[in-house]
Amino acid sequence: MRPDSIPIQRLLLRVFLPAVAVVAIGLGVLTYNRLYATILDGFSRKLATVSALTGAMIDADDHDKLIAIARTEPKTDAAEHSPAYLRAVEPMRSIREKLDLTYLYTQILGGKQDIIYVLDATVGDDHSPIGSEDDLPDETLAGIRHIEAKGGVYHSRIEYQQQWGLLKTAAAPVRDANGRIVATAGADVNVSLIQTATQNALFTSVVIGMVSLLACTLAVLVIVRRVAEPLDRLRQEALRIAGGDHRPLAAFPAPSDIASLQGALAQSTSTLTGQLATRREATRDAVRQAGVAALDAELARISAGSAHLAFTGPEATDTDALLRHAAAALLAERIAADPKLIEPGTMLVITATDDDVAEAAPPKIGWSGPFLILAEGESAAVKLPDGRSVTIGTTP
Repeated sequence: MRPDSIPIQRLLLRVFLPAVAVVAIGLGVLTYNRLYATILDGFSRKLATVSALTGAMIDADDHDKLIAIARTEPKTDAAEHSPAYLRAVEPMRSIREKLDLTYLYTQILGGKQDIIYVLDATVGDDHSPIGSEDDLPDETLAGIRHIEAKGGVYHSRIEYQQQWGLLKTAAAPVRDANGRIVATAGADVNVSLIQTATQNALFTSVVIGMVSLLACTLAVLVIVRRVAEPLDRLRQEALRIAGGDHRPLAAFPAPSDIASLQGALAQSTSTLTGQLATRREATRDAVRQAGVAALDAELARISAGSAHLAFTGPEATDTDALLRHAAAALLAERIAADPKLIEPGTMLVITATDDDVAEAAPPKIGWSGPFLILAEGESAAVKLPDGRSVTIGTTP
């Protein structure tokens, strides 16, 4: 069972904050996945565009001559200093550098290995001389063969190549002077470049996640405060009313739904207060009536228990009549027990000595007429043991 001491605001925060965290993390993961997919798609488009552009801008006659040189397996780099080679490779080097590509080259199928390099825009240790051979991953090799057979542009997934490492590759056809596809132009990017872009995407995702978490947390705090405080106030008012404090419900600012509950509680409190007041009044009346009935019964008992009272008058139907009758009964019994109470008092004189004082005996009830004043039509008399009847109450 939930302890009553836990505030509503804390309970709402326990529910909403984990949900906000899950949403923020999910948003960050979704953002990262979308950015990663966008990065890969961007590299694919970039490589495909560059390879197609390279294949289109190469002079067919120059490239045909270079293909013939590449197939002869030259032993020197004299071909790479020829005007035909330099006219083709210089623009490719400029493109590779400006677009931050890892490799940009042309290749043909054949030789002892899968492909033979013709042009290579790479400079330095990673440069592949004209006529050098290389093996390709099966999927990439199948893509190159498909291009030479049917045309189009191919781009691979990130693949591992034993000599070059993890690469993403795109290839487009290179045509000869007769328009036939005789080679392919390839553009590669090393996975390190993708990883750098991916890390930037990850950082962006983390930032977006943190901002989302902060924004959602602030929004939840505002909403919880706006909802929880009126609810908690409403709960306190309900507990106060349930504890017996039926003062009217004081109005307080709250959203419309909670304000409706507030109005319903105020109406219920007003109705309950009225019902309780009616019940208390009914209870007091019942207690009062029960007390009067008990008093009437006791007075009737006292009136009926007197053997020396002669009471005349209408039958007693109310408390006042019963009270007069009972008073007459009690007085009659007292006088009958001591008839001297109705005789005039006498003074007893005692002779005083030097140390004594004269003392008068306390007088008994003196006789000066009826003792009770009764209602109209009523009279009361006491029947003494000696047979006399003395009036003790009459109408004035």
